[in-house]
Amino acid sequence: MDFSRVDRLQSQILKEISDIVANDLRDSPPTMITFTRAEVTRDLKYAKVFYSVLKQENVQKSQEFLQRHAGVIRHLVGRRMRIRTLPEIAFRYDASTENVMKVNEILERLKHDENES
Repeated sequence: MDFSRVDRLQSQILKEISDIVANDLRDSPPTMITFTRAEVTRDLKYAKVFYSVLKQENVQKSQEFLQRHAGVIRHLVGRRMRIRTLPEIAFRYDASTENVMKVNEILERLKHDENES
């Protein structure tokens, strides 16, 4: 399987950010944050890093935490990775896990209703 430079960079950025948030920041996140994927533009100038949290009510607090620490996180990623230009990092909530859970719940209800009929 042939991975492009962008793919390798996305994977490395995701790994480094996960480690930095878990171990290197002075204050800890308000809840457990799981980084799900990173999307880096072809020109390597911008990166969107997607995350999820266990409880919906923690999304806002987590977003504020990540925005508050974005500069420090970017600086630490830059120190760990040897690339000429480090992309600007933007954090986005990934609702895909939540959507999968809702679909599964609907399918279970349909299955239950079908069995009752």
